[in-house]
Amino acid sequence: MNELFQNIDAEKRDRIINSALEEFSKNRFDKASTNTIVKNANISKGLLFHYFKSKKELYHKLEKFSIQIVTDAIAENLDWEVADFFERMKQIVLIKGEVTFHYPYIYDFLAILIEERTLAKLREGVEERSNDLIDQVYTHNIDFSKFREDVDFKIVMEIIKWTFEKYVERLVKERIKFDKEFNFKEIEQELEQYIKVLKKACYKE
Repeated sequence: MNELFQNIDAEKRDRIINSALEEFSKNRFDKASTNTIVKNANISKGLLFHYFKSKKELYHKLEKFSIQIVTDAIAENLDWEVADFFERMKQIVLIKGEVTFHYPYIYDFLAILIEERTLAKLREGVEERSNDLIDQVYTHNIDFSKFREDVDFKIVMEIIKWTFEKYVERLVKERIKFDKEFNFKEIEQELEQYIKVLKKACYKE
């Protein structure tokens, strides 16, 4: 986000971010209404355009923010010493859950961005650290020797990523629909059940 936006009161900043993420996620850029954004954020339209010159600038700032906030959360919280692939995936799910606790519509917004452009295109312009992180998170320090020789790891990785991405998506939708707070202990216990099945299918005896 631009420097001026970062320096405003954190609670007001997050109201604006969440209102904009929700509106752009539900209506996409063309139909999204700045009137709705300011109404839900409980600010004036003049204040919104004090921080952002246009709806387009707000949208582009949110693009960078959404990618950066997720990669920063992973960079700051992931335990790189954990070499088990499935335990690494569990960590990522829990970290993403923490992000959505603060920004419930962030992954809906990112899904739209990926649909509109390629992921590689979205990654242009973000910090080099973010790009390095995205490349390493599924491979760095992972003990691949645990996997069965007859398992195609690339296919397994895609299946696992889809599984956990859908899991996070379900959590987010339940939180939005039922105004349900995350119980991270319950989430971790549920993830352990997923991991138990996946390890049995993919790991050596």
